[in-house]
Amino acid sequence: MTDSELKLLLEKQELLLKKLLELSQRQFAESDAVALDELLKQKDSYFDELQKLDPLREKWHKKYNRPLGQEEQKLDDNIQDLLEKLLLSEQDFEKIVGREKNAVSLQIAQISNQMQYRKDTTRQRPQIKNMTT
Repeated sequence: MTDSELKLLLEKQELLLKKLLELSQRQFAESDAVALDELLKQKDSYFDELQKLDPLREKWHKKYNRPLGQEEQKLDDNIQDLLEKLLLSEQDFEKIVGREKNAVSLQIAQISNQMQYRKDTTRQRPQIKNMTT
């Protein structure tokens, strides 16, 4: 690993974060479950790639113990900004999914109550006997 490879690592990290942020924002608009699942798989793939960069960056910092250059610092600041935006986007999506999950849970409870009510009322109906004359 050379001294100049830090810039490449930072650029790669920035690119992956931009893609993740785009996917994170697209998931709000996705209504098709299959397409959303595919989008989440893409996000997982990008997260995996991003995690592979962390040990390389750590290795670089151990080998070249120096402050970041001007371009590197600019990239690092942009990466921090992208991480913050990504975190906010994911938290917002989590809130929406949580509300939808609560709404579905409420609907399930209501359906369950209706089913129980129907069972109870069918048992209490008076039985009409056939009379023979």
